[in-house]
Amino acid sequence: MTDVTGSDLLLAVGNHLAGLSRHHELLDEGARLVRPVRTAASYRLLARAAGTSPNPGLVEAAREDGVHIEGELYELPAGAVGRLARLVRPPIRLGQVVLEDGTVVQGYLCDPAEAGEAWDISELGGWRAFLASTKVG
Repeated sequence: MTDVTGSDLLLAVGNHLAGLSRHHELLDEGARLVRPVRTAASYRLLARAAGTSPNPGLVEAAREDGVHIEGELYELPAGAVGRLARLVRPPIRLGQVVLEDGTVVQGYLCDPAEAGEAWDISELGGWRAFLASTKVG
């Protein structure tokens, strides 16, 4: 989603969070942290098995099954989100995510078909809490 200033807004909920393994991809595109945010209560957070360590996956859920997931909202120069989209591989894709305040932004989403193969870590509230609980990362 592009706001009125001509910049792109992007939600990070996993390894793109500040200090984590893929955060440099946002910085390389000139990202600026706007603020910590939470999603609307219509998402689930998965830990997907991938190699030697799990990877995050945000999936859309029915309103009654979803929870708020912690993340960071970034502002990027116009066109940067499109360039970041080329780095994304299935089952992850960029799509629209609704924040707790109703704002709709672009964010990293996971194919819901991955849910059967992944741990549902939604009740932890976010990826950092999961990493802290497992000492992974």
